[in-house]
Amino acid sequence: MRLTATLGALAALMIPSLVLAGEGFVGVTAGITDSQDMDQFSENFRIVIGPNITENLSMELALLDMGEAGFDDPVADFSAAGDGVAPRFNNIQSGSVDRAGATDDMQASATYTGLSTVHPRSFLITMRYRFGLTDTIDFFIKGGANAWVAKYDEVEIVAYEDGSSTRRISKSSETSAVDLITGGGFLWNAYKSMTIRAELETTALDSQIFPRARFQLLTLGLQYEF
Repeated sequence: MRLTATLGALAALMIPSLVLAGEGFVGVTAGITDSQDMDQFSENFRIVIGPNITENLSMELALLDMGEAGFDDPVADFSAAGDGVAPRFNNIQSGSVDRAGATDDMQASATYTGLSTVHPRSFLITMRYRFGLTDTIDFFIKGGANAWVAKYDEVEIVAYEDGSSTRRISKSSETSAVDLITGGGFLWNAYKSMTIRAELETTALDSQIFPRARFQLLTLGLQYEF
C-alpha cells in the first residue's frame, strides 16, 4: 500500500509537467492475466504515463494491478486410509505434506500446507521503441523492470483417516521483488491525439516465499498523446 500510494503521488506530480512540455502521453489499459504455472488468474488494470524521448523512443512509468492468481487445492485420497493409516494428497503443485500416524488420542492424518492465492501490484519502468507500419499504425517492442509487491495467502488442509477434512488460511502476508518485463504490441492513431493500444507482455514473480511463476498479460486500452 505504501509503495502504491508513493508511486501514485509521483505519477500525479509528473502529469502537469509533461502536459506543459507537450511531449508525452498518458493512458489506461485493461486485460487478461494468464499463467502456465498457476491454476487461477484474473483481469489486470494499468495506468501508464511517460515522456517521448525521440520520435520513436519513449519511457513508460506505470502502476499495474495484475489481479489475483492462485493454485487449486490438492485432492485428498482416502482410498488406502484407515486402521491407523493416514490419507494422501494428489495433484500437489505447491507446498508440502506431513503425514502422522494414529495415536491413542488422535486418528491418522495428512496435513497439506502451501500457497493458495497471490495478488501482485507493480510499478513498471520500461523503454518502448516504435516502428511505423502505416501512417496510423505502429508496432512497438518494450522492456524494463517490474517492481512488485504481492499479498499472499497460505492454506492448511488436514485430511483424517475417517474421510473428514478441514481447511483454513494459515498465513497472510506480503512479499516483494524486482523482475524483468518484456513485450510488444501495436499503436493505432484512431483520432487526432487518441491512440488505441494493444499489447502482450510477459513477466515473472520470483520470490523465496513461493515457487517462481511466469505470467502473460494481454491488454487493450487508450492512450492520449500531448
